[in-house]
Amino acid sequence: MNNLADKNILIFGLARSGLAAAKKLALLGARVTITDIKKDSDVEPETIRHLKDLGVRCELGGHPESLLQGVDLIVVSPGIYLDLPILQKATAPIISEIELAFQILKKPIIAVTGTNGKTTTTTLIGELLRAGGNKVAVAGNIGNPLVEVDDTNLDYVVAEISSYQLETTKKFKPFISVVLNIQPDHLERHKTMAEYIKQKAKVFAQQTSDDYLVYNLDDPQVEKMVKAAKAKPVPFSKDKKGIVTLDPAGIKIPGRHNLENALAAASVAKLCNVDEKIIAKVLKAFPGVEHRIEFVRAINGVKFYNDSKATNPDSTLVAIETFIGKRIVLILGGKDKGVSLEQLVKAVKKNVAEVILIGQATKRFKQVLAAKGFKAILLAKTMPDAVKKSLELARQGDVVLLSPACASFDMFSNFEERGRLFKQTVLQYASTKN
Repeated sequence: MNNLADKNILIFGLARSGLAAAKKLALLGARVTITDIKKDSDVEPETIRHLKDLGVRCELGGHPESLLQGVDLIVVSPGIYLDLPILQKATAPIISEIELAFQILKKPIIAVTGTNGKTTTTTLIGELLRAGGNKVAVAGNIGNPLVEVDDTNLDYVVAEISSYQLETTKKFKPFISVVLNIQPDHLERHKTMAEYIKQKAKVFAQQTSDDYLVYNLDDPQVEKMVKAAKAKPVPFSKDKKGIVTLDPAGIKIPGRHNLENALAAASVAKLCNVDEKIIAKVLKAFPGVEHRIEFVRAINGVKFYNDSKATNPDSTLVAIETFIGKRIVLILGGKDKGVSLEQLVKAVKKNVAEVILIGQATKRFKQVLAAKGFKAILLAKTMPDAVKKSLELARQGDVVLLSPACASFDMFSNFEERGRLFKQTVLQYASTKN
């Protein structure tokens, strides 16, 4: 971006990406104000002190309209809804942190989006490219915000990108975009599937024939969505003839969804000239990512899996499918996204022995499950309580699966905190029972 030193920039959101944007812009010479509904007492004093040392003005406890005076640019964090009244009155351009990062970064960006599998695929692409001798940063909706990346000595930047981040992009144009799948999600924000798909499509909207679009040919929504793209199409498929595929036996991480993730990552690696033997070696060794069908520990013959990253029903369906043939005790619930539970309930009735419900979604989930004839339901008030109840229900050979099908914000800061508490509790029980 040009002439930042002459810009008055207003940032909404004091979370990770907002803080990163504020720091980057201040260091580049902009005059920066950051605002959040949090009060001073809810923010670490060290954070405020550091921002003030950088010359960043902090407006906490609300968003007074006076903040809009003289503003040249507004940067919004992913958690900020655009129907916020003050944003409705803004006349300055509104962009996301990833749009800001794109206009600063110089090296090729590989952007991964989709409803499920983003983190696994993004991480795996990073591993494949590094194994091929490239210098890579992995960022975005995973790990560090994209705007924090210094790409001076890098070959590629690999970014996990959500629909929230894409919503306020203008010129964002990755060298390679990846669309994994489209399922109902985030409808509490986007309202309709059409709007959700529209936001996802922004990942390739600015691409040209010099760029590449890797996409899932097995997903009808994706196949329809990418018809408008101008980038070179690179489809992948689990079973369609004439399309590059992989042998599931050559991939360490289990499940149909991970075959698709591996296909996407391998397609990207090939576009970046990584040798096929190197790709095969990495796929055989890659263990997966934390919080995605992550094995925790076995206790008295019961295996515990952390799938806290399953924040929508489709993701939980995939996790259930991974353990078909096992007796499953499933921990469900959290902040309800309001999407249909019909397919999830069918899978639960067919494959799950017991359900433990937790969090804000408990009432609706219980009603829907019971209405469809599933009665093996217990309620838990806390995650440790849910783990305790799962131990009481499970028997040797069973799988206890935390796969909530919900966001985590009713009880936790994020899905990582939820998953780590689950793991911590399981390990505490393991230390006393094994």
